[in-house]
Amino acid sequence: MRRSAGKPLTALAAVVGLVLTTACGPSGETSPTGGRERPATTSTDPHSTDPAVTGVQPLYDLSPELEDQIGTVLIGSALGIDGVAEVPLQSPYMDDLLSGACGTEPGNGVYLSAFGQRREWKAPHVRIQQFAGGWGVSPAAEAVAQVRGRLGCGTYQDREGLHRVLGERELSPLSGLDDQLMFCEVINEEGPEGPTHLCTVLLARGEIASRIQTRAATAERAEQVARELAVPAARRLAAVS
Repeated sequence: MRRSAGKPLTALAAVVGLVLTTACGPSGETSPTGGRERPATTSTDPHSTDPAVTGVQPLYDLSPELEDQIGTVLIGSALGIDGVAEVPLQSPYMDDLLSGACGTEPGNGVYLSAFGQRREWKAPHVRIQQFAGGWGVSPAAEAVAQVRGRLGCGTYQDREGLHRVLGERELSPLSGLDDQLMFCEVINEEGPEGPTHLCTVLLARGEIASRIQTRAATAERAEQVARELAVPAARRLAAVS
């Protein structure tokens, strides 16, 4: 479940107005500016604008400098992998779930990012994507923990095909982070074109989460590249003040 847009502020403007109207009432008073209060999670109204139900971040709940910080978290072009080339994208801006593993969808306390950006690269027999975005309703570390708690599903189906979750992989501790997680999957294991191996690294600090995903024909290659890129990705994330 992904939303791509030209500029995140434009794409979310309508949602912001609706959320602010709901929060402030018909008088048009200023939205909350104190501590970050979590939204209520008890609504069952299918037309609810409660962020916990819609999975959309309320922008007033995010740090004003967050949009500028997201871009600094992306690794850049110097990946140090033989034959790597950046994949041109129509737009770098994309808001996304931190992970769609085990059929996760937005809503019911699962949030899409705000101000998300991505980059993609390809090298012989491997495809790489980095994504970074903001989580304001709950810390980014809670989003990572939420993914960790869903990895016992075994298998699930999405647009890429049938995934089998292989479980967590050990990742050396990376300094300056609130949480980190690495896990791997195999997609279309019995397919006629052969399996795709997918490894995901999730990194969290404050309101920002960074995701590295590598797809390769072998489990060894997918894991190797994911581990290599986790280090510079963590360094950039930890540098955000």
